[in-house]
Formats: sequence, C-alpha cells, structure tokens
Amino acid sequence: MLKMTLLNDNSEVVSYNFADFPIRAKKSLLSDYPTMAAANHWHTDWEFILLLNGKMSYSVNGKSYELQEGQAIFINSEQMHYGYSADGSDCNFICILFPPSLISSITRIKETYILPVCEDTSNPFFILHPEITWQRNLIELLKNVYELCNEEKDGFELHVMSLFNTICFSLYNNIKDSISIQETADDKKLEAMHNMTGYIQKNYQKRITLNEIAAAGNVCRSSCCDIFKLILNKTPVSYLTEYRLEKSIELLKISSLSVTEIALQCGFTGSSYFTEIFHKTLGCTPSQYRRKKFNNL
Repeated sequence: MLKMTLLNDNSEVVSYNFADFPIRAKKSLLSDYPTMAAANHWHTDWEFILLLNGKMSYSVNGKSYELQEGQAIFINSEQMHYGYSADGSDCNFICILFPPSLISSITRIKETYILPVCEDTSNPFFILHPEITWQRNLIELLKNVYELCNEEKDGFELHVMSLFNTICFSLYNNIKDSISIQETADDKKLEAMHNMTGYIQKNYQKRITLNEIAAAGNVCRSSCCDIFKLILNKTPVSYLTEYRLEKSIELLKISSLSVTEIALQCGFTGSSYFTEIFHKTLGCTPSQYRRKKFNNL
C-alpha cells in the first residue's frame, strides 16, 4: 500500500525508486488500495499510467474516463487525479513519474519545450491509444523506462534520460498546436481544491470543521462544497472520512496497535464509530480486515 506525505504547497511527496535519481517506475494492482481506489492527489511530476491487464476508471480534475487494457494516460503537472475500479474488477498497471525539472537544466529547452507543456491548460491529461502510431511508440518508450529502472544494468540512468527526452519531444511535437496557458475560473477552483485537500491530509488526525476546510481554500462554506462536488463528486466530509479510512488501513498492518488506538490516531471519535464506518465502506470490521489481509505478513 502506498503512503502519501505532502510538501508545503500541499502537493504529494512522490516516492521514487532511487534516492538520488528522481524516477518512479513500478507495477501495482488496484486491489493494493483500499476500496480499490487511490487517494485523490496532485504533484508537479509528470505521471504516466500504462494498463497491462484489466481496465481502470481515471479521474482528472473531477471528470472520469475509462481506460482499457493496452492504453495509457499522461497526467500533466499539478492536476488532481486518481485511478479506481468502477465495478470491482482488478487492474494490473505500470506507474511512471518523473519531475520535468529532470530534463530542464538547459534554459532554452526548459522555456521552449518543457514549460509550455507543464503550463498547458488545454491538455491537463492525454489518453494514449495503441492504434495511433505516435502514441503506440510513446507507450513502448514508457515500457522501456520501466524495464531499465527495474533491471538497473550499468548505465541505465543515461538510457532512461535519453528516453525521457524522446518522450518530452513526442508530447510537445504532438500537442504544440493546441497549447494554451490562459488561466480560467476552473484553475482557481483547482488551486482551492489543492489547498483544501492538502489541509485535510495534513490535519485528518484532529477534529476538522467545514469552516476550517473552506478557510484553507480561501472560499466560503457553500463554495467549498460546490468545488468538492464539481471536482471530486463528493462532500468535504465524505472525502475526510475516506481519507481517514485509508490511513487506518495502513495502521492495521501494525499488529501492536489496537482498533481503538487506530481509530483515535486517524481522527475518529471512538472505536464504535470507526468500526461502523469501516464496515459500511469495506463490508467487514477492522479486525476482520486485519486478519484477512495482514495475518500472513
């Protein structure tokens, strides 16, 4: 299960494969996540998801899209996103992330090619179809990155860097005619959402009010609820509850912690309420989930 920590701007701290080479290239299953859904999050890295087996629903800035086996999706910098199973079926996928700054050390390249893609408001994401030649080639490049990062043969870092430059060229070359950097009303709502979800993720262990969530986004209570509904299709309170449940599942892996201790550490008022919400969401009690998932670890 993947843990999430945040930077001061409320973006996710990405967990990379290597401490001194900022790249994440790993395989995962949707069933690795509670309720078969990742937490809604954002970061400045470029992210690519490649579906190896199965299908996945993917939400970007509040709109959901269906991804099929063999397809991939590119998520641009600073977009709210998460993958999930809409029907309970599992999905095996590769996740690749890297910061655009990794290939931005030359100012001319950064300003001419990297920043226009990062700041492109018309392409917050891009679904890659294997039937289209340039997109199929891009998918193959991403598979090569995954293999190189996991084999770690001598000189793989240089090979990966060359592939990232090729990937960037492919993205820029095929979307350059539609690039737009105009700020819209949705961009302001997205910024508010970044701040409000970040506030929840930093303070979920404490009692949180709707007023506090709204204040984090510098909006009123009504606008706060409207933005959550628009982007996440849920209320601020339901997002808070789901996030607390996700964190509780991480703690259930620690056998020395009682259900009551976990409930209190995750911001629930007590074990009874925690167990009620847990059972309602996951179909079993926390103790039953612990025995099923973690007894053999």
